[in-house]
Amino acid sequence: MDEREKTKEDLLRELEELKDNLFYYEEKARKCKECEANLKETETRFMLMADSAPVFIWMSEADGKRSYFNKVWLDYTGRTIEEESGNSWINNIHDDDRDKFEEFYKSHLELKEAYKIEYRLRRKDGVYRWILETGTPRHCINSEFNGFIGSAVGITERKEAEERLHYIAHHDMLTGLPNRMLFFDRLNNFIEQAKRYNHMLALLFLDLNRFKAVNDLYGHHIGDMLLKETAHRINDCIRKSDTLARMGGDEFNIILSRIAGKQDPTSVALKIIESLTKPFLIEGHECSVGTSIGISIYPLNASEAAVLIKKADEAMYKAKEKRTSAYEFCSG
Repeated sequence: MDEREKTKEDLLRELEELKDNLFYYEEKARKCKECEANLKETETRFMLMADSAPVFIWMSEADGKRSYFNKVWLDYTGRTIEEESGNSWINNIHDDDRDKFEEFYKSHLELKEAYKIEYRLRRKDGVYRWILETGTPRHCINSEFNGFIGSAVGITERKEAEERLHYIAHHDMLTGLPNRMLFFDRLNNFIEQAKRYNHMLALLFLDLNRFKAVNDLYGHHIGDMLLKETAHRINDCIRKSDTLARMGGDEFNIILSRIAGKQDPTSVALKIIESLTKPFLIEGHECSVGTSIGISIYPLNASEAAVLIKKADEAMYKAKEKRTSAYEFCSG
């Protein structure tokens, strides 16, 4: 076989290979078009379902920027997809929640892992509502991370119920003041701060004089009104940084969170005595009470909450022996 015949055979073989390759790529292109059509159909079905779903649904790209929000989300915020896209939507998160969300979202984006987070999102009327957002990683066919798909549901009613239960557990329902549990929590926190920054605090233990007589004479309703008005008057005598708590019955405790010396609790005690010795007019009944106050100081008298309270209580009973409105510092 001469050289020309060889070349001809080689060319025919190459031509046959090219024809096979062409058929392969034509078939692949056909399948790709089918895949593309299927993908478009799937996306259309997804968006129809997402828009009819009663929850927020969104989607992000691999860089974390969001590219899709369903109708429920857009109706809630009153914005278009273009206005929400990228990171613009984050401006609708409450100022107190935004930094926490961004840090949390960034860390889960780096790890490419699912997450749940609660935050407040601004509604189109400017009202913030709590939502619980869930993000789930989505991947390409080759398992490459392709962003998140997520949903969110409203949880405002649940959060409000939780806050209400927390309030009830930590406050006196009659006066709205911190109760015994919250008082001890704050006292321990204030003691820790006083240790750290090397300053003093004072504890005032108050017991109303003649309250039982008023309660017996006019009934529990008038007694309750008297306790509420007493709480208002005492609150007017202390700083916002201090704590007034109702410990039960006609007993109140005050934490003066930072004092320079004995003159500070003395001044507050005198103000309270002056205020509470003025008659109360409750539903046409004039009620006169007054108060006895015991005072202990951290760290002069004790360094533990329970001991501070015990010493202030003992000092209050000494003040009560005077049979008039008075205050007394604990000894030792």
